[in-house]
Amino acid sequence: MESGELKEKRKTQALEAAEACSRLLKERFGARRVILFGSLAGQGPWHGGSDIDLAVEGLEPADFFPAYSACRDLVPRGLELDLIPLEDAYPEMRARILGEVEMPDDPVLALQELIRDELTTLERVVESTEEALASFPDEPGQFELHGLAAYLHQFYTGVESIFERIAVGLGEGLPRGQYWHIDLLNQMAEEGPGGRPAVIDEPLRARLKDYLDFRHFFRHAYGYTLEWSKMRWKVENLSSTLAMLRAQLEAFFKAIQSK
Repeated sequence: MESGELKEKRKTQALEAAEACSRLLKERFGARRVILFGSLAGQGPWHGGSDIDLAVEGLEPADFFPAYSACRDLVPRGLELDLIPLEDAYPEMRARILGEVEMPDDPVLALQELIRDELTTLERVVESTEEALASFPDEPGQFELHGLAAYLHQFYTGVESIFERIAVGLGEGLPRGQYWHIDLLNQMAEEGPGGRPAVIDEPLRARLKDYLDFRHFFRHAYGYTLEWSKMRWKVENLSSTLAMLRAQLEAFFKAIQSK
């Protein structure tokens, strides 16, 4: 876990980089508006793994990737940038970016609201996956399989974002080191400090590990032919996995609020 001094130094660097990116987007690329949101804007705890979240309005589509690349050049090493075209944001995310949703003062309730937003985004991933699957032939080819693999990648990344929010929001911090992804998943299946109940049970942990392992494979495989037989269960069970996750998160928050 980072020291308080190092965390504040990184936060200062992130704020300076966000301001520099905002100026660049307006002056060089003609953006009408740039909005800082997320943990750096106080919409959640800032931590060592936090990104710089910027929403941009009025950026020409053809300029998006050149603008993103130019902004990344302004971001110090060790920090990441998420640049979101405001026009393309989901309604729930747009409302959060624009400050149209009032967050509860209670930190646990505020954390629960943020996680509900994440679950809504996961629902959209699942819906998009099912729509794509319905339009594919019975035996998807490599083009279709790579599209489905990208959805599986997005799905676990969204799940991991929820677990990061819980670990940081409850003051436990994120695991460090090479194996932090699996360590975080395991952390969610174990009781935490102060008698914090497990967030998920062992069957769901094992199921989610399958998605984590696939994400790792998809990120690092090169020149490999995807096989439908190895992906099918994961694709067809996205909806049931999300339902399990939603139910267990609801039970978790009910448990910690009753203590």
